[in-house]
Amino acid sequence: MRITYDQKNNKYLHMKYLIKIYYKAKISFWNTLATEWKAIKTDKAVVSTFFSVTIMILVVYTYIYSNEVVKEIPVAVVNQDASKMSRDYIAMLDATEGTKAISSYTDLQEAKVAYYSKKVEGIVIIPKDFEKNIKSGKQTVITTFSDASNMIFYKRVLGDVSLINGYYSAGIAIKKEMAKGVSFDKAQKNYTPIKAISTSLFNTHSGYATYIIPMLTALIVQLVLLMGIGIISGSRKEDITTHTNFPRLLHRGGTIPVLLAKACLYTAIFMVIIPIQIGIVYTLFSIPVRSSLFSIYIFLVPYIFSIVFLGITISSLFKKREESIVFLVLISIPSLMLSGLSFPVEGFSEFYQGVSKLIPSTPGMNGFVRLTQMEASFFEVLNEWNHLWILTVIYFITAVISLKIRAYNELQYLKNQQSFSFFHRQKKN
Repeated sequence: MRITYDQKNNKYLHMKYLIKIYYKAKISFWNTLATEWKAIKTDKAVVSTFFSVTIMILVVYTYIYSNEVVKEIPVAVVNQDASKMSRDYIAMLDATEGTKAISSYTDLQEAKVAYYSKKVEGIVIIPKDFEKNIKSGKQTVITTFSDASNMIFYKRVLGDVSLINGYYSAGIAIKKEMAKGVSFDKAQKNYTPIKAISTSLFNTHSGYATYIIPMLTALIVQLVLLMGIGIISGSRKEDITTHTNFPRLLHRGGTIPVLLAKACLYTAIFMVIIPIQIGIVYTLFSIPVRSSLFSIYIFLVPYIFSIVFLGITISSLFKKREESIVFLVLISIPSLMLSGLSFPVEGFSEFYQGVSKLIPSTPGMNGFVRLTQMEASFFEVLNEWNHLWILTVIYFITAVISLKIRAYNELQYLKNQQSFSFFHRQKKN
């Protein structure tokens, strides 16, 4: 089959057209990179937000929770029996890691005064005839009061009292069996026919910092990025410079290199910040990292991309730079709640589960925690990774629309201003 001169010429023109588009896109990409970087480094608010706030917030929060677990919670013990067995019970309770038994209270009223003045966080009452009832085979009752409005104190006090009750009851039952001539091992097996072996996975010390800081790390990336992008965008809106900073926005396909350049720049910035967070802060406070930095980087690419495009989309709402800070302060609590940090996402209603899936931090936090804390391979976080890419595509489309609308509105505004100025001058003349 012969190729005519016209066909060759068309192919040449088509190739030339593609090269021209590529060349323009390349120039636009690098110009955007330079423009955005200049906007970041010359804006003290953005620099402090990206570098100081990102690291300082994590350090402060990690330091606050560095004790990991609460220990020696003061508990008032009202010993109404004053027997040897009741004193043994108090000694066992005081020996626990989480509870400090204070047995100087003579009655419930005195213990209540101490509780309401926050000198103690719970009350344990050992009833009269405690020893007598145990020796006669009657059931006795240990009464515990704990503040359920503070779940950490509540669970710790109640857990320690329940644990000591179990141990104490076991000791009494085993002693009775041994009094009948049964060996200790057999008596122990008779009392506990099922031997429970509990193993804590990943967060072996049940530490609060080990639980919350990895999730908070991923959440801080989202909040800081949205705030920084909002501040820069608000400044451009005040100065009406979006269309001049990115002149190809209103051209066909002109927003693609602009958005990709912005996403690549912010990703590069956080590729520097993340190792500081993980390598220094986590090491200082002994928070484990069970994944390679390379896997974390690969996972974070769509996470940061989706946040950047989301930030560009919502930044169209801001007319001034201060509005971005106010807006993010308002949405920080809902985003915190919906992220699953304070309450599992699985416990939400279907509507709020759907809303949470639209927020990058939901799959971002889950994947980041599974990688860094649960020794998951990259293939085991592919669902979260794919979820982030889907959000990236969705918010890329909305960011394209948002930028084009903003650039168009700025041009229309300037044209109207010029028309008004011309009309005003004509009227004067």
